[in-house]
Amino acid sequence: MCTSAAEAVSPYFSGERYELGRPESAPTTMWFKSILLLLAAASLGLSAPNARYSSTTRAGWQPTSPRTDRRSLLSRDTCTLPEEIPTAAPKANPFVALSQQEIDDLANWLLAPAQGLNLTSTSSPNISLSDNYIWHIDVLKPNKSDVLSYLDGSGAVPRYARVTLIQGGLRVPIVAEYSVGPLPISNSTQIGSLDNIYNGPNGARLLWSAGPVDPVRSAAIDNLMNMTLSPIADMTNDLLDMAFYGSSDNRSTMTYFMQSPASTDGERTLFWSPFRRNVMEPWDSPSDLYIQFDITGTDASLWTSLKAVYNLQVYDSVQDFYNAWKDGNVTKSPPPATDISFLYKNQTGPVRDLEDRFAPTILALDGNRFKVDRQEQYVEYLGWTFYMRFDYDVGVQFYDIKFKGERVLYELSLQDAIAQYAGNNPFQAGTGYMDRFYGIGASSIKMIPGYDCPYHSVYLDGNYSTTTQQAYTQDSAICIFETDIGTPITRHNNPVWAQATKGSQLVVRMVATVGNYDYLWDYGFFVDGTITVDAHASGYIQGNYFRPDDEGQWGPRVAETLAGTLHTHVMNFKADFDLIDEKNTFVKTDIVVENITQPWFTELGAFEMMRYNISDVETEDDGLINLPPNGQTMFTVVNKDQLNEWGVPRGYRVLPGLSNVILASQNSPFFLKNAQFAKQPIAVSRQHDNEPSSTATLNQNVPQAPLTEFYKFFDGESLVQQDLVTWVNLGMHHYTRAEDIPNTLMSEAHSSIMFAPQNWGNTELTKDLSNAVMMYAEGPENQIVIDTNGVEPPACLPLGPEDSLVGVFSVEG
Repeated sequence: MCTSAAEAVSPYFSGERYELGRPESAPTTMWFKSILLLLAAASLGLSAPNARYSSTTRAGWQPTSPRTDRRSLLSRDTCTLPEEIPTAAPKANPFVALSQQEIDDLANWLLAPAQGLNLTSTSSPNISLSDNYIWHIDVLKPNKSDVLSYLDGSGAVPRYARVTLIQGGLRVPIVAEYSVGPLPISNSTQIGSLDNIYNGPNGARLLWSAGPVDPVRSAAIDNLMNMTLSPIADMTNDLLDMAFYGSSDNRSTMTYFMQSPASTDGERTLFWSPFRRNVMEPWDSPSDLYIQFDITGTDASLWTSLKAVYNLQVYDSVQDFYNAWKDGNVTKSPPPATDISFLYKNQTGPVRDLEDRFAPTILALDGNRFKVDRQEQYVEYLGWTFYMRFDYDVGVQFYDIKFKGERVLYELSLQDAIAQYAGNNPFQAGTGYMDRFYGIGASSIKMIPGYDCPYHSVYLDGNYSTTTQQAYTQDSAICIFETDIGTPITRHNNPVWAQATKGSQLVVRMVATVGNYDYLWDYGFFVDGTITVDAHASGYIQGNYFRPDDEGQWGPRVAETLAGTLHTHVMNFKADFDLIDEKNTFVKTDIVVENITQPWFTELGAFEMMRYNISDVETEDDGLINLPPNGQTMFTVVNKDQLNEWGVPRGYRVLPGLSNVILASQNSPFFLKNAQFAKQPIAVSRQHDNEPSSTATLNQNVPQAPLTEFYKFFDGESLVQQDLVTWVNLGMHHYTRAEDIPNTLMSEAHSSIMFAPQNWGNTELTKDLSNAVMMYAEGPENQIVIDTNGVEPPACLPLGPEDSLVGVFSVEG
C-alpha cells in the first residue's frame, strides 16, 4: 500500500508566493504540506497547480533518516484502486469474431448435401484420411475499401467466413480455403474459392500431403511411429535409454517430433524426426537418433520409414540400422541425460541482498488515463484512438489508429513469426518454422498479474474460433497499461529557465507460447505521437544433441548432453499508413558525404561535408529495401498533399530499432518462396484488397509453391501518392549461450521498431501536456517560480527530502 504521513496534503496552494527563508511568509503547517507534495510531484513526474515559491531552504528543517522515513511514511492513507474508465466507440467494431451460432450455422450449411461437398462430420468415429471434412471456420477479414466506407461514411461491411476444408476424398486430394457468405446464412449465401487473395501457383489450395497435422493425420502418424519403433525397443533402450510404444502407452519413455517444413510443394511429404526423452520439456532432452519418414498420400498403409542417422552414421533403412546394432557395429554415444533439474525454473542458491523486498513496479496512483470499450475492443488514450481485433492465426491486430483525431495507420498487425535453424543433423538443419501455421493467437496465454503485466492492468479477452469448430475465449489474452518511459519526453536547462515534460506511453501487450518459445509483443503509443512495436522471446531453446566434434559451430554446450542451436527469428508486421488519407509516398533521405569548396572557407580548399539527398521510392520495382550502413538513410511515409504550417509534407518516420534482422540464409530450400517477406528489413507496396497479408497460414509446408508469394506484390506499380503498405521485420539472431538454460532471457532476446512523427505537426506534439514543470526567475529579487500546470500527485505517495523540487533551479547573481 502507498501511504503518506500527512493527513491532509491537498490541494496545493496556488497563485501565492512564499520565500522559504522567511518564517513569517507561510505557516509551518502549510509549508510542510507543500514540501510533501513537491516531493511527490518530483518522484512521480506529477505536478502541482501553478504552485509558486522561492527555492531557498527553510531554516531549522531536518530530514529524518532513510529507514525512519520509510517506516513513518508507510502509515496512513491508502491508494485507491484505479478504476477502468468506460467509453463508447464511435461505431461498432467491424472485425468481430464469429459467434458459436454462426459457426454452427456455417457447419450445418457446409455439411448439407445441397452444397455437394460430400463432407464427413469431424465427430464421426469412422472419419479417415480419405474423407472430406472441415478443418477450420473463421471470420474472413473484411476488405479495407469496405471498412473505410463504413468508418468514414455510411457504408456497410459485408460479413463472410473463411473456411478451410481438408478434401482427402477428391481424385487429387487437396487442402483448400473458401469464402462463405454473406452472413448470416440465407438463400443468398454462397461458397467460392479464395483464389482472389492468394497468388501462388495453386491459388487457395495446396496438395493434401502439405496440409496441417490435424487429429486424423496425427493418429495415423502415431501408429506409423509405433510400428517403426516398437520392434526396435531393445536397441533404443540400449543406445538411448528409452523406447516408444505409442503416445498413449505408459511404457513409452521417448517422444518424437516432426520436421517443418515436411514438404516442398506437396507432391511428397518426407520428414525427419528426432527422438527425445519424454520429460517435462523434451525440447532440451534430445538423443542422437534421427529417422526419416514418408507420409505421402491419404493411404497410410503406404507410409513408411526411410533412412536412419545415429552418431552421424547414415543407414539406408531402420532395418539396416537395427542389423548393424545386432552385429555390434554401432558405436554408442551417450544417451540423453536423465537428470533434468537444470530445466527447472525454481529459486535456488543464496538470496541476493535485499531481494526479500518487493521489486519496483508500475502503478497508476492517480487512476487510469485511458478508456476502453470492452464490447467493441476500442481504446482512447491522450489523443490516441484505435480498434483491435483478435485472430486465431496471429493474435491481436490494430485498426483505424488515429492521433488527435487524424488517421495515422489503417492497420498495424503481425503477419508471421518464423525461425530458421542450423545444425549438424538432419532435423535441426531442415527446420524452418512458420508459427502462423500453428496458430499464434490460438497459442496466446492468460497473463500472470504482476509478472506478465503490471498490477492494475486492464485485461481484455481474445475471441476466436478453433479448429474444432468452437468459438473460444482466451481470458486476459491482452493487457493494457500506461507506463513511464523512464525518461522525460522533453527537457532543457539554461541559466534563466528549466523545463521537463513527463514521458509516458500506453502499452498493449500479448504473450503467446508457441511450442517451446514464449513470445511477448508490446505495442506502445507515446504521448508525442510515436508508435513502437517491441518483440521479446523466452521459453526453452530447441536444443541440439551435444557432440564434442561439432566444436561449437552450431552452438555451445549448455548442459550434460545438450548444445544450443544457432537460429534466427524474424517477425513480419504490416504497417498500412493512411496519413490523413490513402495518398501517401515513401521517401528516402540519404546522408551523402562529398568534397566541396565554400567561399567563406577559402583557406580549406576542398573539404568533406555531408548533406541530404531526398528521393521518392517511385515504383514497386524499388520497393524491397535494405538498410544502409551507419544508419545514413531516413525512411519516411509522407502525404505530399497535406503540408504543415511551414509547407513541409506531413509524415511519419519508419525507424529501425534494436536488432532488426532478416533471414541469414536467403536461399534455403526450406524458406524459398514461402517466406520472401523475411528477406529484407523493409518493403513497400501498393495496397490492394487482394493482397491482405505477406504470408498465408498454409505456407508452412510448401516453400516452393506457397499460397502467398510475397514478391509477386512487386510488379512495378507507382508508389507516389498512392495507398501504401509498409512491411517491416523485427527479429533476432539467437546466439545460444549457457544463460539460455533453463529459459532464454528477454533482456537480450529483444527487437523493436518505431514509427515517429516527421513534420506531422508544426512543432513537437507534447506542448499540450499538463504533466510538465517550468522553472524560472521572476521579479527584482529573482524569486523562483515552479509552474506545474495544476496536476496533483496523490496523497498516498511516500517521498523523501531528495524528491523536492525546491532548490533544483536557481539563478546566480
